Amino acid sequence: MNETSQILREKNIKVTPQRLSVYMAFNGKGHLSADEVYQKARKKVPAISLGTVYSILENFKINDIISEIKIDFDKSLYELKEGIHHHFLCRKCKKILDVEMPVCNVLKNCAVEGHSIEDFQGYFYGICRDCQKDAK
Repeated sequence: MNETSQILREKNIKVTPQRLSVYMAFNGKGHLSADEVYQKARKKVPAISLGTVYSILENFKINDIISEIKIDFDKSLYELKEGIHHHFLCRKCKKILDVEMPVCNVLKNCAVEGHSIEDFQGYFYGICRDCQKDAK
């Protein structure tokens, strides 16, 4: 928990039980909806509201602690911001997987056609290898 507090302090975010519980909801890898974060955070802070969770997620997003993933148009998902990677959505099982790929020169230079790139996300859609095996 001290490490989490330090991460928030480095971003000039006041450390509160609510913020700590939202950050701790991302314990381990995963792509979580706001409702999933809310359910996990409530285990540590039962009085936390869904509105507070949304507010904290927005604060964390603005301060580059988490990323919002919009690969599935039904809902936004969130994950801790840890390194550059893309996402793959299986159209069959709806699983979202992290995809590691080499960064191209455009992204290394953080510019394209004179435009400055501040952030990027790559989304891939298809059938995951597990679903392909099941189909055989």
